[in-house]
Amino acid sequence: MFKSLLTLATGAVLAATLATSARAAGEDAKKVTGMLFETKHIAAITPGTELVYKFERKPSDEKMMGPGFSDDIKLKIEADGAPGKKNVVVTIYSGERGREPTHITDLDVNPMLVVYLDSAVGHFQQMAGGDRSYLKGKFSNSLGNASTLSPVKITYKGQQIDGYRVSVTPYTDDPSRAKMRGFESSEFTIVLSDKIPGQFAQMIANYTNSQKDAPTLVEKTTLDGVGEVK
Repeated sequence: MFKSLLTLATGAVLAATLATSARAAGEDAKKVTGMLFETKHIAAITPGTELVYKFERKPSDEKMMGPGFSDDIKLKIEADGAPGKKNVVVTIYSGERGREPTHITDLDVNPMLVVYLDSAVGHFQQMAGGDRSYLKGKFSNSLGNASTLSPVKITYKGQQIDGYRVSVTPYTDDPSRAKMRGFESSEFTIVLSDKIPGQFAQMIANYTNSQKDAPTLVEKTTLDGVGEVK
């Protein structure tokens, strides 16, 4: 499902494009840019720390969409890297589903963001069709110019903390939406807080469908210890 930790080059290009788009927009977009792309999410985490994210795939129809499942994605802060940066290992899934661990040096952003963004665009293309580069560009522009930012309360390890929800529906008004097989209103959501290790609490891709009786899919990635978000 996910590309091997993202052909990190592809993921990095996506993130850079999103950041550039957002810098040209208004105040909310500037906040989104700062939180997602200009914050050192993992710089202060102690080497040896492992963050565990629960991934859940929930299709409405397994015969049409493939099986649902739950598994873990693990981010280990392996060692200090260059000043202010970390060397990390990302392990996607376990057992027969597992990928080879990916080692990345000198990061200060949380690579889980790139995992999510690359997966969101890739899975949308699989279901809705279209050109990946076009869909990526549209996602970039929408996140930078049409996303919504709202404060939320996050339950983390039994405590309620402040955070934000970033939501975007990149393809709702797309000129090619009639060709997207009903998936044009799919919504992508990121919940984050600077009071949580790695800062990303939950990431959701909700592939809704406007066609009657068409299948839908929800993919949710949640940091271990995160509960209700409201």
